[in-house]
Amino acid sequence: MRAAAGALLAAAVVVLTACGLPVDRQTETIPASDVPYGLLSPSSPPPAPASPPAEDGGARVYLLGPGDLLVPSDRDVSGAADRERLADLLGQLAAGPTADERAAALTSVLAPGARLTVTGVDEGTATVDLTGPGEAPGGRESRLAVGQIVLTATTVPGVRAVLLTRDGEPLEAPLPSGELTSGPLTAGDYRQLLVAPPS
Repeated sequence: MRAAAGALLAAAVVVLTACGLPVDRQTETIPASDVPYGLLSPSSPPPAPASPPAEDGGARVYLLGPGDLLVPSDRDVSGAADRERLADLLGQLAAGPTADERAAALTSVLAPGARLTVTGVDEGTATVDLTGPGEAPGGRESRLAVGQIVLTATTVPGVRAVLLTRDGEPLEAPLPSGELTSGPLTAGDYRQLLVAPPS
């Protein structure tokens, strides 16, 4: 038993000696110039995960496309302040699609002659007054029209929500579900108008 244990110990010493540093030599210092790049620098924590890309801040109008879905179309706007840029963009929305947009089968639910006037921007909520000839659209068209206004307005940096009025009076606006609300409306409220419902 002792002989077997001794033989096992001797074999382990031989294996460890073969894998380790030679016992008859001292360790050598390697010049820093010979050390591979980065091994001498202190270890740093792993990089933080990349944050999602920021929105590009481009202004867009939302128009009605095939399948009764709202689709964005890039527009150039003028003005230094958020309110000025918003007024310009909503003026373009009220004017309807351009020739190129019409050629791409894009239309608008907003009635011809409709006016969208920015009456205030307070802490990220823009108040937009709707005026114009004729009756306001009803049913699904009214939901799409409000979706066009809200989705368009919230592409302007600094505008997070829209409060709608009609001729200066608070307007009960329809959500995509048909429910009416007089509170501020956000892009998230109308996001489902951008995607076709499941068949």
